[in-house]
Amino acid sequence: MEQNVEKKKKDYKKGYILPVCIFILMMVMLFYGVNSVTNATAQKEQESLKNAVVQSAVHCYSVEGAYPDSLDYLKKHYGITWDESKYKVTYEIIAKNIRPEVKVISLQESKK
Repeated sequence: MEQNVEKKKKDYKKGYILPVCIFILMMVMLFYGVNSVTNATAQKEQESLKNAVVQSAVHCYSVEGAYPDSLDYLKKHYGITWDESKYKVTYEIIAKNIRPEVKVISLQESKK
């Protein structure tokens, strides 16, 4: 009788191994998927910011005849804003009639 109880306990424990393994696998896959989507979203956000700055500079050029001297000018007159704790935007002026070079650097990646 005691052997039967021991055998049932072992069989009972074995029955949980597969579901637990599947659950762990599903959680790992979920974490990987969420992480992948988060990274893709951050990259798109970075590209969108760069495009917004460039488009504002081009708009300024078409309206005023020259590219803006600084990002502050774009912020003040064209309403460009971003989360400065998240991104560093560089705006390199080449000449008044040549589009400035814009770079957006994620500060979140440098902290990792």
